[in-house]
Amino acid sequence: MEIIVDAGHGGQDPGAIGQKGLQEKKINIAIALKISKLLNHDHMFHAILTRKTDIYLSIKKRKEFFKKHHANLLISIHVDSSKKKSVSGASIWIISKNRMYREINSYLKKPSIILFSKQIENILKEHQHDIFLKKTILDLQSNDFKEIELEIAQKILKELKKKIKLHKKSPNYASLGILSSINIPSILIETGFITNILEEQKLKTTIYQNKIAQAIYLALKNYFNHLN
Repeated sequence: MEIIVDAGHGGQDPGAIGQKGLQEKKINIAIALKISKLLNHDHMFHAILTRKTDIYLSIKKRKEFFKKHHANLLISIHVDSSKKKSVSGASIWIISKNRMYREINSYLKKPSIILFSKQIENILKEHQHDIFLKKTILDLQSNDFKEIELEIAQKILKELKKKIKLHKKSPNYASLGILSSINIPSILIETGFITNILEEQKLKTTIYQNKIAQAIYLALKNYFNHLN
């Protein structure tokens, strides 16, 4: 199973900044590297990182990267922030239905090079002039992705709950550009609130980062084992 692990922000984009000055980008890459290591030590998985060092990647560059890989899943790692300093806990986000339909319609109007599964590729190629059929196929794939995203998100939240505090117990939906690739099921994990001083202190520790990475790995292992 090929998993893309995306560490949010980087380079000149620090992301959110904690009360003690901790930068989100540093937490994101630390956790992403730990997830990747766990996955790559398991013969079931092959993890691909969008960045391994402190470099800047725009949403556009990241989406171009996603288009070139027909992975089984994209996980984007982030840290949350809030004006309310007391807010804490992890949460998971999934792309909204309306945003995904807009992305599909945009692709159909102006096709770009995107790596789909071989089955989808063959259908789109064979019926390249049948816009209605292509839209139907991509809509059906999108519905499948929604089920995958929801189930994986629920499993990750279940594992995270055993190890850290949750901000929201169920997945959230939003129109997020990083999750809008039409060829990969995608979820965004907010690992905690950097603006909460206690959580900021936890997030910078290796022990806490390992708890998060382990929870995500175990959830993915559970999900893909169940498929097999």
